[in-house]
Amino acid sequence: MAEKKRSAGLWRRILIVFLAIIAVIAVIADVLAFSVFSLSLDKAFPGKVDASSSAVTEARRNALNVAQTEENEGVVLLKNDGVLPTDIGKVNLLGYGAYNPVYGGSGSGGSSYTANRTDFVTAFEQAGIKVNPDIKSVYANNDSGKNTFEVDFSIPEAGLSSYTGNASFERMRDYSDTAVVVISRKGGEGNDLPTDMSQYSKTDNDKKRHYLELSEAEEALMNKTKETFKRVIVLINAGNAMELGFLDDADGTNAKPDSTGDIDAALWIGDPGDVGTKSVVNILKGEINPSGRLADIYPYAVETTPSYYNFGEYRYTNSNDCFKDFDSHPAYLVNYQEGVYIGYRYYETRTSYDYTTREGEKRTGLTYDDVVQFPFGYGLSYTTFDWKVTDVTEQGTIDQHSKISVTIDVTNTGKVAGKDVVELYYGAPYHKDGSHIQKPGAVLGGFAKTEEIQPGETKSVSIDIEASDMASYDSLKYYSSTGSYVMEQGDYTISLRHDSHTAAKNATFTYHVPTAIVFNDAKASTGKDPSAKYVGKRDSDKQTAENHFDDAAGDVTYMSRDDWAIVPGSDAEATDEQLAAFKSALTVGTDYIDDSDKAPTFGAKNGVKLADMSGKSYDDEDWDKLLDELTLDDMNTFLSKNGWGAPAIKSIGKPQTYDMDGPAALSYVFDAFMGTTTYKTLSYPAEVVLAATWNTDVAKDFAESIAKEARAWHISGWYAPGANIHRNAFAGRNFEYYSEDPLLSGAMAATVTSNVTKNGIYAYLKHFALNEQETQRHYGLCTWASEQAMREIYFKPFEMSVKQGSATAIMSSYNNIGTTWAGASSALLTATLRNEWGFAGTVLTDNLELHGFMNTQKALLAGGTSTLSNGMGGISDCTDLMKTASGQKIMREAAHQYLYTVANSYIVGEPDLTPVWRMPAIIGSVAVYVLCTAGIFALVVTGRRKRTTVSVK
Repeated sequence: MAEKKRSAGLWRRILIVFLAIIAVIAVIADVLAFSVFSLSLDKAFPGKVDASSSAVTEARRNALNVAQTEENEGVVLLKNDGVLPTDIGKVNLLGYGAYNPVYGGSGSGGSSYTANRTDFVTAFEQAGIKVNPDIKSVYANNDSGKNTFEVDFSIPEAGLSSYTGNASFERMRDYSDTAVVVISRKGGEGNDLPTDMSQYSKTDNDKKRHYLELSEAEEALMNKTKETFKRVIVLINAGNAMELGFLDDADGTNAKPDSTGDIDAALWIGDPGDVGTKSVVNILKGEINPSGRLADIYPYAVETTPSYYNFGEYRYTNSNDCFKDFDSHPAYLVNYQEGVYIGYRYYETRTSYDYTTREGEKRTGLTYDDVVQFPFGYGLSYTTFDWKVTDVTEQGTIDQHSKISVTIDVTNTGKVAGKDVVELYYGAPYHKDGSHIQKPGAVLGGFAKTEEIQPGETKSVSIDIEASDMASYDSLKYYSSTGSYVMEQGDYTISLRHDSHTAAKNATFTYHVPTAIVFNDAKASTGKDPSAKYVGKRDSDKQTAENHFDDAAGDVTYMSRDDWAIVPGSDAEATDEQLAAFKSALTVGTDYIDDSDKAPTFGAKNGVKLADMSGKSYDDEDWDKLLDELTLDDMNTFLSKNGWGAPAIKSIGKPQTYDMDGPAALSYVFDAFMGTTTYKTLSYPAEVVLAATWNTDVAKDFAESIAKEARAWHISGWYAPGANIHRNAFAGRNFEYYSEDPLLSGAMAATVTSNVTKNGIYAYLKHFALNEQETQRHYGLCTWASEQAMREIYFKPFEMSVKQGSATAIMSSYNNIGTTWAGASSALLTATLRNEWGFAGTVLTDNLELHGFMNTQKALLAGGTSTLSNGMGGISDCTDLMKTASGQKIMREAAHQYLYTVANSYIVGEPDLTPVWRMPAIIGSVAVYVLCTAGIFALVVTGRRKRTTVSVK
């Protein structure tokens, strides 16, 4: 009996200890959850929104309509030998992309919500066109198309031996004499497209090919399809410019509609989003007349593109172990050696072309038609149009204040209604023996898309171009000791074109600048051109533009139209100076400290709330009152952990904010990792499709639609639009950038930014700047470029979005400009963005990755604002800045920038949503504490009673 009592007592003590341990664990868990990781958990599990609410329902309905309109106007008719539009009742659907289309890109530009996705089979059948059901089994093992950061670039096209039985080509022909073949290519964040398929292919032949040409199986399928069917229609489902020579007729003539042997029609459909396939089918049927124009030039061979030779992985061979606080990795480099000659600017300037094929064949003396298949801005229609210039600014002398205006009557001379695009290009004089400032032969200066025009009807459009917009940037400092924009002496031609190469009749005009006009002060004159006029800054600038990136030009020999020399990229040995820059990338230093600085006020009770600052200017005196109310910890938290949102600050009435990706959908990037779906929003066609509409009204509708969805889902910030340039066809994120042209990109980006902002959402225009390559982008990629190319091409979409789009938020990029991380480049973020362009607002870094060069404090010192970090994958806080008055003032200014952005959004008037994890966590914690306390109490009381009983006995 005594032994049993001792055993019972022992177990009672063990249970008490066990419950106590559980309680301690619960306390630790609560400290971690509600203190250490509360911000991260709040972002990972945001407040629940009723997906059936009227706001969400209306936003979804509107989004579906807008998305289809975008694809309606973005599809480009590449070829039509008379088979389109078609009234077919049955169709054979071929190509792996027909059954698993590329709806959009992957990564932060993708979406994990797939309920709205409409594949081609569904789209055809909903439109009343039957699809041969026996073919689908051939493609049964296609991948699922889930959104991830891993992209499988293998091309899973079935071999001809797979087409047997009811899926044989003979049976297909019996089913229908029409075949629609879908050619698909993917793109995604963190991955550039393969220029070598050896890693992704099985046959020796395919291993020698690249991703943007047909595979062996696709080639065989295309040939067999042409042999078998009278009508062959090809759909190009890709955001990157492919080699499309296979679309050409074998004998160079148009095929007859009812004969075999050729491809009869082709459409570029881009990445169509969830419902764009419906638009494609409607276009095939003729319910929609295609009016899209290409946003990139399509050469026959990628080898003819200068940037092809400076794209990919090149490393500094002596730079291992040069980055602190990270595993060993070298620095990398990429040279923008082609200078200003990217895309059509190269092809429209050069008159004879030489190149060596990938197979080693040297080809010389080629013409434009030999190397270019589809010009930039190209697109056909089901109808025809006639243009007539009815008004134009009188030809003659112009100066920096001149504006050239052209009005064009566009008449539909065909049989069906349609829309047309008028493109205006200019050419500036090139002084080979003088300044040597490089000048492309044609540069897009403006464009206009008509309304729908009925047969026989005429509509007028007007295009204006400021003369000062034709200025070139003199980064070589021929006219000014500091560099400057300049309108050089000579003739400027204005031409209206159907695409970058096809000029309209009687639509070329010439204007003359009698002496060079330099946008700088006379004191900066070099005296090389005594007749030059110095007129100060451009009207659009806040400060005079001058060179800030001499160091980023490096020792590269940039392409000149004098000889078209290409210097291929290669590995290099870093200089001592470059190695020192890599090693000191995380060093904050003390140069910013001024001993005379006085610490700002913290924790004041001024009664000013963030909502009170909505609509007020950045310089309003009430900002000081509000900023005085912040604590140093408040600032450190939202400056160093501003990823996917920032926490509430009760003292100023700032709510918890949520910021989400991406350019074609509102999505939470971590869904791609976790396999979850946080936001049930629509995926629109990719940005490249929006650019292909050449219609800023469509861009406006898209912006308003995505803002409406954001508000319905309690999202206040949007990591978009993407405003980088299609420098190279193999760039992995071309789908989420607009175009190779900066004006077209800028017009779209500025329109989207402006209208998202007007509707209460702050848009983080990204990635600023020179982020045209994914390969090694966040491992110290040094980008070397001329300042002329930077300003005339790569910066321009951002500049337009600041000046015309009233941007209040920008995301900096991972890459270095020269050897300086873009996110910590004072030349970029302060001298150019804030001082020259007049930007006021937030500059957020790209996602914090501790690879030895990203640092919140360095970003703030350079004019940045905060770090995109959720606090889980590492933290880079403001420890050093917090210690001094000078550092605290810098943090205060960054806080001002961020709060100005948020104050001008709709969220300041909205109630907070409790993150979904908090209530279950609280209930769970309370339950554990109650159970543990009750259990311990019961065990103690029971033990005492038994001891009392024994004592009495």
